[in-house]
Amino acid sequence: MTCGGPSLRPDIEVVEVMRLLSRIKNSPSTSTTASLPTSDSAATNPTPGQLVLRLMTEEDLPATSRAHVSLLPFGMFPSLGARFVRRWQRTFLDSRHGVGYVVIDPAVAPGAVVGFLLGTSDQTAHATALTADRRTMASLAGTGCAALCVRPRVAARLLRSRFRPWTRRLLHRPVEPAAARSFTSPQVAVITALAVHPGWRKNGIGERLVAHFLEHVRTAGARWAELQTSVGPLGAAGFYERLGWRARSQRLTPDGDVLRTYYCIPQSS
Repeated sequence: MTCGGPSLRPDIEVVEVMRLLSRIKNSPSTSTTASLPTSDSAATNPTPGQLVLRLMTEEDLPATSRAHVSLLPFGMFPSLGARFVRRWQRTFLDSRHGVGYVVIDPAVAPGAVVGFLLGTSDQTAHATALTADRRTMASLAGTGCAALCVRPRVAARLLRSRFRPWTRRLLHRPVEPAAARSFTSPQVAVITALAVHPGWRKNGIGERLVAHFLEHVRTAGARWAELQTSVGPLGAAGFYERLGWRARSQRLTPDGDVLRTYYCIPQSS
């Protein structure tokens, strides 16, 4: 099955840094966030009116977190505000399994983000490393608690829809034997967030972000890629279906939204 997007059009200048990304993420002594190129170094004199696709850096997080809250208002994290989302998005830049791209329109302003994608090349490894990082988890918890303190309605909804069900499941969950948890699961990549500002849609930006993600996770060894999107009017089910992604299952969220899971097997270009 082929999925992803069409080949790059000439109106989007692609800053190809995949080899650099691979070298950075495979180097145990290098900090990913500090070593990724900035917007000035990555975009080499783009032609006026030409969009630039490049790796996401920490300098992009204020713009991408605001875009996430306004354009992807699903689930708990966006309801905690842009400050929490910015801290959460940073965990992808700090992870050797994280993948992040932005599309810049230099005609608007230097570094103006008009679209972005966040995901992982190995979701299980990313989540395992994140939960084992006590400092990061404490930072996320502190930022989340601060957000809830000034959002009492969100806190009440969170308590009602998530904390109580989580507690019930935890108390009644059987303990799995160690042997049952020791199997090696396949490497699965996940698109966590993809958004394009309304004024720049219908220009192939989303397709090219997906295509670059799939190429990266394929070379990183992922067996397949997955994502979840709402089946409602704010979701992107039709977009992914046009790109060849196949529906796998759907579930009802604690907020009453229906999310559908899609998957595809990355193909070499």
